[in-house]
Amino acid sequence: MCGGGGGSDQAEAQEKADERHQENLALQREQMAEQKRQFDLQRAENQKRYEKQERIAEAAPPPPPEETAGVAAPALDQLKISSSNRQKYRAPEYKKKTRSRSTSSLGIV
Repeated sequence: MCGGGGGSDQAEAQEKADERHQENLALQREQMAEQKRQFDLQRAENQKRYEKQERIAEAAPPPPPEETAGVAAPALDQLKISSSNRQKYRAPEYKKKTRSRSTSSLGIV
C-alpha cells in the first residue's frame, strides 16, 4: 500500500506555518502599538506648540513708545567717530611715533 505514511509531515508543516503566522501577527500588533504611541506623543507636542502660537497671536501688542523718546537711529551712525575725535582714542605710544607728512617726505627726522 502506497502513500500511507506521508500525512504527519504535512500536519507538522501546517503547525509550523501557523506558529510563524501567529508570531508575525504578534510582531505586527507590537509595531502598531509603538506607532500609535509615537503618534500620540507627536500629536501632544504639536498641540502644545499650537496652543503656544495661539497665545502669542492673541497677545496684546506692546505699548507705544514714550513721547519723550527720540527717533531711533542706526547703531552705526551713533558709533561714527570723526577724524578730529579719532586721535583721542589712539594709544599714547602711537602718537609719539607719528611724524608730520611735510617733514617725512623730505627725509628730515
